Amino acid sequence: MEDCFLVFDKEKKDHVSSTVLALFNEAVLPRVWSTKNAVSFAPQSRVFAYVNDQQAPAVIEAAVKGNWHLALLPHPDAGYSRRGFCIQKDLQKSITDAENALPKKVDILRCNGELVLSSVVLGHGFNLRPDGQSSIRQEQLKKNWYNIRHINDFVPQKLSFSTANEGSFSTSAVGVVIAEHIHGSSLPGNILSDSHINDGMCHTMILAPRSIMEMLLFFVTVPFRGVTKQPEFLGLVKTQSITVANNKKLSFTIDGRAKTASELVIESEPRVLNLLAGEDLPLSESAPSSKEQRKITRLPAGEAVTAMAGKPLPFIAHAATEEFKELYQLLRENAVVSPVFLTLMVLSTLLATIGLYASSAPVIIGAMILAPLMAPIISLAMALTRQDAGLLTGSLKTLFTGLCTALCFASFASFIMPMEIITPEISNRLSPSLLDLGVAVISGVAGAYAHARISAAKSMAGVAIAVALVPPLAVTGIGLGWLDFHVAWGALLLFLTNLAGIVFAASLTFLALGFAPFTRAKKGLSIALTAVIVVSIPLLLSFNRLSDEAEIVQKLQGQVIGNAAIRDIRARAVEPLQLSIQLVTPTSLTDVDLDSVKQAIETKLGRKVIMEAQVIIRRE
Repeated sequence: MEDCFLVFDKEKKDHVSSTVLALFNEAVLPRVWSTKNAVSFAPQSRVFAYVNDQQAPAVIEAAVKGNWHLALLPHPDAGYSRRGFCIQKDLQKSITDAENALPKKVDILRCNGELVLSSVVLGHGFNLRPDGQSSIRQEQLKKNWYNIRHINDFVPQKLSFSTANEGSFSTSAVGVVIAEHIHGSSLPGNILSDSHINDGMCHTMILAPRSIMEMLLFFVTVPFRGVTKQPEFLGLVKTQSITVANNKKLSFTIDGRAKTASELVIESEPRVLNLLAGEDLPLSESAPSSKEQRKITRLPAGEAVTAMAGKPLPFIAHAATEEFKELYQLLRENAVVSPVFLTLMVLSTLLATIGLYASSAPVIIGAMILAPLMAPIISLAMALTRQDAGLLTGSLKTLFTGLCTALCFASFASFIMPMEIITPEISNRLSPSLLDLGVAVISGVAGAYAHARISAAKSMAGVAIAVALVPPLAVTGIGLGWLDFHVAWGALLLFLTNLAGIVFAASLTFLALGFAPFTRAKKGLSIALTAVIVVSIPLLLSFNRLSDEAEIVQKLQGQVIGNAAIRDIRARAVEPLQLSIQLVTPTSLTDVDLDSVKQAIETKLGRKVIMEAQVIIRRE
């Protein structure tokens, strides 16, 4: 059997003599570890090390050089060693496991030639450092509150990365965390999956938030998550070696020790240390891999790197032009009057007109889906947000063409239609209120978001149904065909409400998604907001009228006057008030009885009433 030795921290000599030696089941020879007079042992000697984090790197280096079978024990000042090599916290169990263990070959990590126990941190690693989280909720909240208070300190810097397989890229990041593996730390395994201490690889986490809002959302929500999900701003690289540079001195830490260098060269030396450890050690059964893994699509690239580097994070993320090139191209195409646009405009208008006459909701919904008006309206919102004169002109031209097309075809259809009756579906679009503006605002947010996010594009049909752009235009055309300007104005007001609400909300959404800075978007937003305020004036009057009518219905519903019970009330809040009611009574009513009911209603409401009554005789 190999010789067994215990190297220990000189400051813990009394504790070793009184406690540690007694925990061994086999005879061990104690040796004080000293960097000045390094001890040496024969190859394959079993060496138990009870040392702190400052001494551990030298012990590990000696173990690699001398081919020892090394067991690292849980010293009270060896937090980085414990995390990096998955050491049991319980000293007795750690010694027992090591005595019974067979040596396992594991990797070691170096940064600029210096051995790394746990992690290398460049910039701010906060919650994503191996020691950056706590299992105690109070500690988590305390750390997150500290990060929130110092959020303006997170200034991105331009960094260049080169990997072992000659892959290179640049990005702008507030921090980089590099570790051999994440087992034994507080990091969740779903962030760095497939992580082992003998796979020949190291893991690099690149923290590249684009805005203060993104950071705040992470800090506020992470203490309350059962499982920490990979943040949107996190890039991951798994490789054998990686070099980090930015053409100037870098300040970083190795296991908490502050360092500076012109670049960081991180290398994983595969399976060079014979380690005696328990079952918690994350070992891979396969041979060391040379296959790199990179998940960096979420990181800033191109123009965004230059725009962000060296500047405080903006409150809202700003997207670089190249990052929404495809979206912008789509919006430009949507702002062009094309044969497809005109054809769909005509078909959707005719379909909506027929549905309105037939009072058929399914037909009208079909017209909503078919209508192409949402596309130029979203283009108009982007044009106002980015102050793009070309896109603004094109979208307004397309929108005006679609509006005129709808009015012309709806007017023509109503002119030749041998019917002049206000159906329920037409009536529903004659009195818009603030509620309709609310629908338009929400639809504008949804429409802009669905255009900006490919994954949400499938929701565009639902947006089209919710906002109903063509039906009010069709009703306006019907009113013009009838020469009934009350019908035409009511429906046109609904369309203008939808238009103003969508443009304003979509512009705000594009601003929030980072497609333009506020200084650039404020003029366009002011124009859109002015339009919303203008249409809100008649809408507010209409909403007040609806509220008045609802209050009247609530006061009269179920009231009994004499033998007559009032139900199915419809009110129109004009002067004098117009009421349509049903009177349920066991006997027929005379004129005197009806006058009594009318007088009682006027007394209860305190206003003059024009009453239309339907008498229903009910006998039991």
